[in-house]
Amino acid sequence: MTMPNMGAPTPGMRVLCRDAEWLVTRVDPSDHNHQNYAVHCVGADDLVRGHEAIFLTQLDTIEPVDPRNTQLVQDQSSGYRMAKLFLEAQLRQMPATGVEPDLEGMGVFKPMKFQIQTVEWALRQLRPRLLLADAVGLGKTIQVGMVLSELMRRGRANRVLVLAKKSMLTQFQSELWNRFGFPLVRLDSAGIAKLRLRIPANKNPFEVYQRVIISIDTLKNVGSYRHFLENTRWDCVVIDEAHNVAGASVPERHLAYRLARLLSRRTDSILLTTATPHNGKRETFGRLISLLDPSAIPDPDFRYRQR
Repeated sequence: MTMPNMGAPTPGMRVLCRDAEWLVTRVDPSDHNHQNYAVHCVGADDLVRGHEAIFLTQLDTIEPVDPRNTQLVQDQSSGYRMAKLFLEAQLRQMPATGVEPDLEGMGVFKPMKFQIQTVEWALRQLRPRLLLADAVGLGKTIQVGMVLSELMRRGRANRVLVLAKKSMLTQFQSELWNRFGFPLVRLDSAGIAKLRLRIPANKNPFEVYQRVIISIDTLKNVGSYRHFLENTRWDCVVIDEAHNVAGASVPERHLAYRLARLLSRRTDSILLTTATPHNGKRETFGRLISLLDPSAIPDPDFRYRQR
């Protein structure tokens, strides 16, 4: 074993491996003699935060992070400014609890009553899955930003994917940033291709950035990105103008619906926004509802089921 001065690692232990800090989540013996182990870890520092990995003790050098070796450094800044900034940063990382939204820190606007009710309804759910079907101009994007802000305060919106029409990407991205300070990295097919050239071949390009906004047209060809999407989990997926992914009369929309079905199964929360949720066809509305809860309404058209 190449684990100096320590026995078998235990879940909850912090270790150093491959110049990064990890949190041990699970340990399995890798031989019959229980002398070597497969150590399951999740990234703990800025370089690998949130990434999962498995290290074999017979191949990797795993060192424990001993808090007793921490060196205290005196804060010599004016008014202990650096210490206060550090404490503030640590407090901000602590998730909030409860179902009451933070109206004062909601954004640079005064929320309306029905918008607050949307947030409260989302916070009461263990896995918020909502269809926001307000008319045009009633601020569906603002409601999305309010829900995302509250989920982020509770540590439930670290990984967010937003799908929108190409013409709406800039407006949606700008709205969330200017009103809520919620950053989104914009990607397209060319950007994904360039990203894949810069990262290792076995690296998932959708795990490089935590919060992404992409055009529906870019991802709807599920075959090109299916392998990556099936191995990526999101905290929340937002689909703007969701009626575009539930249509059945236009062949191009079949691909969009398959994409939405795939993503709905790979996320904890999902928010659908549309001003026209019902076009008079029961099967179209049923598809929207099935994205929120597959068990509520079976897919009315078996030809477009996700296999």
